[in-house]
Amino acid sequence: MEPRDEENAPARVGPRENAAMKHVHESHYVFVEPIRPAFPFLLVVGVVVFVLSLAADWLNGLPVQIVGPVLYPIERMLNAAFFPDARTPLRPNGSALLVLLPTLALFAAIYFGARAALRAALRVLRPFAGRR
Repeated sequence: MEPRDEENAPARVGPRENAAMKHVHESHYVFVEPIRPAFPFLLVVGVVVFVLSLAADWLNGLPVQIVGPVLYPIERMLNAAFFPDARTPLRPNGSALLVLLPTLALFAAIYFGARAALRAALRVLRPFAGRR
């Protein structure tokens, strides 16, 4: 091992500076690490959409229609409530599945959004509830 050259050696720094300079190497180039999300959301969404499209195509080929007749009354009531002039078709299985999933996602978003708003309102109003 060679003896340490004290003239050209970097100055000794404390832990804060050392942590901040961890990406600067002896070549004095900054090494930038790529950002990797913990959960690759877009990749998962792409896989889910691909699998759902394959499932919808397979369901449309089945001789027994299950999803369409189950979804029809629900879709008809929602259309009557929100879009009175809309006509509700009886969809085949795959198309009904592709209509059902965004509908469920919309209802889940409404439910969780309303629940979060109610909890936030209760947190804000909690200090005033005990006073009279």
